Amino acid sequence: MDLFSSVAYDKLVELFKFRFYKQIKDTGIVFKELLEAKNLETNKRFYILICDDQEKIHSIRFKNLKVLIIVLTEMAKNRLQRLEVLEKELLQVNDTETYGESRYFNDTEMTATGISSIKELLKHFEKNKTKWNK
Repeated sequence: MDLFSSVAYDKLVELFKFRFYKQIKDTGIVFKELLEAKNLETNKRFYILICDDQEKIHSIRFKNLKVLIIVLTEMAKNRLQRLEVLEKELLQVNDTETYGESRYFNDTEMTATGISSIKELLKHFEKNKTKWNK
């Protein structure tokens, strides 16, 4: 299990004054690190958030919260689609003994938790759109 970097999250909150830890906590989207970079040609600064969505590592380049939230929203929607497909597959399992009863229970529980958490995250982003849409 990947560890969520609370340091990276805390720096985002410090920079943008927008909180969403409770909503992102069980989504499977894991923040690894937050980098500050500078374009050496233009001298403009920007950030790079390295995160993992349980399928691949993403490097999100952004200057403001709006861009970060747009990319995180897309990532969350894609993860939600994958989890909903997995949930359908799990519901079609007829022989939980062969699958492994504890594994089946764990997989269905984690999938349901992920789906619920992602939906909450997306609602939180939508509800707070005016804060980061400026």
